[in-house]
Amino acid sequence: MKKSILFLFGLGVLLTSCETEGDKPVVDPVTPAPVDNAKFGVNPTNQAELDEIAGLFKYAKAGEISKIKDKLEPNSVADLEKWDAEYAQIKDLTTEAAEGVAGFMQRGSKKMPLNAKGVETAQLIAKGLIGAFQLNGFNKAAMEGIMKATDAKGRREALNKAVTYLLGGLDFSKTGDDYKAMNNSFGKYMVKYPEMKKGIEDAAKSAFANANDKAKYSAAMVELNKWATRVVAFRAVHYLAGYGGKIKEQGGWTADNVHELSEGLGFAYSLAFAYNYAKHTPYFTIDEAREFTDVDLYTERKDTSGQSKLDLSSEKIAKMFGFKVADAL
Repeated sequence: MKKSILFLFGLGVLLTSCETEGDKPVVDPVTPAPVDNAKFGVNPTNQAELDEIAGLFKYAKAGEISKIKDKLEPNSVADLEKWDAEYAQIKDLTTEAAEGVAGFMQRGSKKMPLNAKGVETAQLIAKGLIGAFQLNGFNKAAMEGIMKATDAKGRREALNKAVTYLLGGLDFSKTGDDYKAMNNSFGKYMVKYPEMKKGIEDAAKSAFANANDKAKYSAAMVELNKWATRVVAFRAVHYLAGYGGKIKEQGGWTADNVHELSEGLGFAYSLAFAYNYAKHTPYFTIDEAREFTDVDLYTERKDTSGQSKLDLSSEKIAKMFGFKVADAL
């Protein structure tokens, strides 16, 4: 499969309405919408679009994929629907999960459904949507601002949409609990990395301030994308390497460890929708992302070679993004 992500944009046609008064054309004056040139996030001119995007987050969880299907990256739909169907089949099982047998694993007072490979399918969906929904929407908006917008207003509106797909709005003051309440997985984990959060915020403000200069605006959007994708890459390695090791320890096959590791598989899948703007390709193909998630955790639990699938995936992701596995633990 070619390393490419399709960004579909409609072609806008600017119409100027004219009347004739004798032989003279009379052009109706157009009053431009006010733009705050001083501060990002103040009085956005496309507030209705931002509200619509923010409203989609309530569906970004297991069982409600159909509500945002048209907003998902097309290559992801089959995977998410497959996991959703699997989750529907196993979520009410009363048998205990075991190797090769789907069922539940007790996690505190709740029963956590696992598939026959020991993976919490709901986490593949929840964290896979970071890429398929959030990064996909971010990338489409970012490319709209870089490639299509012709003026500062258009670039700022594209920036607003891009940031809203990441944060659910234009406010950088939210806490992890705020993002959790919004079902915003990216925001919830972004706040765990202050340097990356600051990088995202600074880049967004720079893109806003330099919207009159296409080259500077584009450079700021590339920087914004760099920090956003780094959050996802760090989190994937944090879980795959950290908890991949924990399940192999004596007494390490616990519900908490399996849950965290399942999250890591979802984060790794999302990296198929993290786009490298410098090379004009995704960091990983959809096939590579599927390979990350095709893991039997019972097999991994027994592997002490240091070259298990989780070990190799962690190394591959860290190498692609230029950091060491230990940096993400």
